[in-house]
Amino acid sequence: MANPATLLEVVRDCDNFPYPCCPHLQTWSSTTVSRATTVSRAASAAPTTSPPPAAPSSDLDPYSRALSNLWTFHLPYDPTPHGFLTHEVISNMRWTKHFYLDVGNQAVDLLAPSAEDLLPEDNGSWEVACSRILDEQIEIARQDNVLSKILGPKKKGEQFPIVGAKFDVGVDRSAIGLLGMIGRGAHMTVYSRVRSTPSLEDGDDEQQRGLGKDLRFWIPRRDYSKSTYPGKLDQAVAGGVARGETPWECIIREAVEEAGSALSDEFVRANAKAAGTVTWLNISDRRAGPGQGGLINPGVLYVYDLELPDEGRDFRFEPVPGDIDSWAVMDTDEVMTAMKRLEFKPSCAVVMIDFLVRHGVITAENEPDYTEIVSRLHRLLPLPTSSRREGERERNVV
Repeated sequence: MANPATLLEVVRDCDNFPYPCCPHLQTWSSTTVSRATTVSRAASAAPTTSPPPAAPSSDLDPYSRALSNLWTFHLPYDPTPHGFLTHEVISNMRWTKHFYLDVGNQAVDLLAPSAEDLLPEDNGSWEVACSRILDEQIEIARQDNVLSKILGPKKKGEQFPIVGAKFDVGVDRSAIGLLGMIGRGAHMTVYSRVRSTPSLEDGDDEQQRGLGKDLRFWIPRRDYSKSTYPGKLDQAVAGGVARGETPWECIIREAVEEAGSALSDEFVRANAKAAGTVTWLNISDRRAGPGQGGLINPGVLYVYDLELPDEGRDFRFEPVPGDIDSWAVMDTDEVMTAMKRLEFKPSCAVVMIDFLVRHGVITAENEPDYTEIVSRLHRLLPLPTSSRREGERERNVV
């Protein structure tokens, strides 16, 4: 863009889905009865094909209008939506008998597999079969020209959990965007503090710390061959949280994979600190990859900080072919300038802003949009964000 963006515009570049005018009135209760009825129908119910797109009402607010153009995805015996699908995805998918398309409510239901539908690898469990059925459906979509652009030529081979499901169920990582499901990631900002700066006079240290002048950040540039956000700036350590994996385990794994030459497993375990979450609801554009434009991407990132000792002098970060093109050590002003020029991958930019807010660099005194920025970093998502099962909830009640 010609002119640098404001920090609020940087946040909106990631969290760009409209907000409801009346959040307390935006609920899913109106579909609960119909969803409960639909999921109990026989698994042999024939799926509807080529549903007509719904015409949005001109009377709707932007948030409701955006939702009216989407279909919700539901699991068996669960009225809560777990994903948002576009009309293009719905129309181009060759749905199998295991799914029911409720045109009236614009909802897709994965039906509970019957005993006849179970295979030996399902171990007699319809819950286990759900992941297999979803995987088979995604592979059908991968064979079709339209949806293959979204999914890519082959499976990622990494299962992501369906967040908030009442039972353990997952889909291939490549399908998260297609189904509009919550993607969970873990990002770690690696930084150091400069103990003294020759240009500073005694007594200025506290003020300079408040401005972040003593901070230095280790920033990687994504490889230019990557299918998503090529050449953009990234977090030092970042990755998706796989099915059965905790965010902490993800950070340890990614640290070794992406920065293993500089960060040992032992050092990360001893020094990385959990620092909360960042959430957003994003309508993707062409930067997200071929065919990704217009898809809905709810995101939850688990945020970690890692401070390097001795100004990071003993740490050498190396490029990773196909993943990281290069590394740079940037001060706070350089990071802020790069963010405002939209040089960071959007999700990484909001993690950086969250870091600067938490460390007192971005404050209400120096940022006019402070309140909205902080609020948008922690958006309440219209999908369940907890992966705890009902049984686990009961066990944790004191």
